[in-house]
Amino acid sequence: MNITQEQNAHHVILHLEGRFDFGARKVFKEKVEKASELKQPVILDLSDVVFLDSSALGLLVISHQMLKSKTIALYLVNPQTYVRQVLDLANVAKIIPIYGDLGEVPTSN
Repeated sequence: MNITQEQNAHHVILHLEGRFDFGARKVFKEKVEKASELKQPVILDLSDVVFLDSSALGLLVISHQMLKSKTIALYLVNPQTYVRQVLDLANVAKIIPIYGDLGEVPTSN
């Protein structure tokens, strides 16, 4: 999986691309930890994620908990249909807000 980062006035945006699975755990954790240093809400742009497995779901929850302990919000944005179905089956939206596009994400914690 490839992860790129950008920052705007309100958020740190991590663009994820490819398969989000067990093999991506190390790079994902490093990128989220680095993003948390900026003390802004973190958005995971899932528009280019083509696959998501149970280890990725666990990483999302762990990342949410880590960021929450630092009073930093985590948002998921624009998941493809398959990825959205996996997120819905796992009830991820009860823990982490999911939005259809970047413009819907709140601009404050």
